[in-house]
Formats: sequence, C-alpha cells, structure tokens
Amino acid sequence: MEKVFKLFIINPGSTSTRVSYYENEKEIHSKKLNHPTEVIAQFKEINDQFDMRKKMVEEYIEEIGIKELDAIVSRGGGGRPLHPGGYGITPLMVEECKRAPWPHASNLGVMISFDLMKQFGVPGYIYDAPLADDFIEYAKVSGLPELPTLRGAGHTLNEKAAGWTIARKLGGKYEDYNFIICHLGGGITVNAHVKGKIIDSHINAFSPERAGALPMIAFTKMCFSDKWDLVSCMKRQMGNGGLVAYLGTSDILEVERRIEGGDKEADFYFEAMIFQIAKDIGGMATVMNGDVERIIITGEIAHSKRLTDSLTKRVKFIAPVEVVPGAVEMKALAEGALRMLRREEPVKDYDTEQA
Repeated sequence: MEKVFKLFIINPGSTSTRVSYYENEKEIHSKKLNHPTEVIAQFKEINDQFDMRKKMVEEYIEEIGIKELDAIVSRGGGGRPLHPGGYGITPLMVEECKRAPWPHASNLGVMISFDLMKQFGVPGYIYDAPLADDFIEYAKVSGLPELPTLRGAGHTLNEKAAGWTIARKLGGKYEDYNFIICHLGGGITVNAHVKGKIIDSHINAFSPERAGALPMIAFTKMCFSDKWDLVSCMKRQMGNGGLVAYLGTSDILEVERRIEGGDKEADFYFEAMIFQIAKDIGGMATVMNGDVERIIITGEIAHSKRLTDSLTKRVKFIAPVEVVPGAVEMKALAEGALRMLRREEPVKDYDTEQA
C-alpha cells in the first residue's frame, strides 16, 4: 500500500498567504489568508509582518485540526541565487532570507516554515525558488561591476507549471520548447524559458504594486533627499509603486470597474502597464534570437480578459499567445516535495550549494 505523505504548504504573496494541506497529490484543505493593503501599510518592513502572518497560519492549522505532518513546504525565499529544484530548509537559509537583498513576502514563508518544522518535528523544503538561476552570462551584467544584476527568475514555480501545461497541449515536454512566459500578479516577471532553462528575466514593467524600472538619476536624487530613508525608498518601489502609486489600488477588478465607469485616468495607467509588459516581452524575444514558439501569459491577473486581449494584440506578431490564468504554485510545491520524499529527486543542500 502506498504511503500517504501529509504536507502543509505555505505560499506568501504581497497581500495574502496561501495555505494548503495535502495528502500525497490530493489537496484536502486550502485557504487564502488575506492581508488588506491598510493592514500591510502598518508595517515598516516586510519582515515586520512575520508575527502577524505566522499567527494566521497557526490559527488555520488549528481550525482544520492538523495533528501530524510529514513535511512543511514553502515557496522559496530570495536569500541567494539557487539551481532549480528542491532544497531542505536550514537555519542558514532562514538567516539569509531575513537579510535578503530582495525584500519579498516569500522570505516569510521560509521563516514561518522553520518554526513549524520544530513544532511538528518534520523536515521542511522549498522548491524552484524565486532566485532559481540558469541565466546566461550576459544576463548577469548590470552596467556597474559593483552592482551585479539580481540573478533569478521571479515567479519560477508558476511559470514552469504553465510551461508544462502548454507543452502537454503541444504534445511534448516543457524541456522541448522555447517559451516567453509572463507572470502577472502583484509583481510582474517576463522570463525566457529555453529548453527547460530560464536564461534571462525582465522585471522592468510596473505592476499593480511595484514601480519596475525607474529613471535612475531622478530615483537616486529622491533616495538622497531629506524626505526618504532606505526602508521607505524600498517600500515605495516594491509595495507602494505601480498602480497603487498612480490609482491608489492594486486591485485589478477595481481598476476595471473604474474604467467601465468612464475613469480615463484608470484606463490610461492600465494600458500603460500593458505597454510596458509588451516591451519586456519584445526584449526577451531578442534574447532568444526570435526563436519563440509560444508566449504564455499566466498568474492571477491573467484572469482579466481586458488585459490579456490588449497585451495579445501587441505581442502576437512574435509568436502565438496562450493564456493560462491563475496560479498553480501550491500543486507544484506539493509535487516537488513528494518527489523528494519518495527519493525520486535529490534534496539539494542549501548550506553548501550555490548557483
């Protein structure tokens, strides 16, 4: 009889924490723990949200009556660039996530998981971390030797899952194709997937809550003005940028309601965001020498037909466009952990391995 592995999955995003309980490949319980913008705004730094988010996760565990587990699985944090695949969560990983150069809520997942590992006496894993790095060498050059490009692909988990979905539709494997995959959520990433490897990544477009690429001289002057410190500058760029800065909301449904109500400002900035995403896709096509078999649009705001239709019009000349709306990160995390628990895939050692 097949062993039933009991898994608890944690996936923190900018304004929510998704949690699920799996028994093997079957999701038994799941919930999206929402963190409204006004609540998030009370915290100066992302790490300050740890206690609030951990309490909500523990309340959910108590609510559904989990008594025993075989593993805790988290969306990987941004501690450092890693190879794709699975790693065991270690004290060093937790410390590096706390000090991560890339401030993101996914770092909190590792931190919360580590506490739950001790509570349940089980191992913890991450899988396909945001900084999973197979970049070509040119993609690692920033323009200043003292500032190497942030290596890593962003929404690796969901993008690879979407890539597999389209590969199966085409009759092959993910590793058989060249895709540009665009993840649309609170943050936006556009990545070049070449025969199973993510060779470059763009995070230039502004998103519902991120500023994206900024005019560097003006931004540098802003950072050194009396009105700003390091934390406030970082938060303005990641969390209070993009549509939040222009329209006061990161909620795409609200933006669309405003557009339908005749709000020309909402329409302008919505289309400006799409314009920037399209530029990132076009740029990524040059990285791939034009050898693009599909452009795949995925993520939660890919549910917006207004957005995907407008974006498709701009980029369909490059390659056929496929839309895979939503996020399947929880399933991808569960399946990755199961492969490690079943010894079908090795558990990489975070403390000794680096991309």
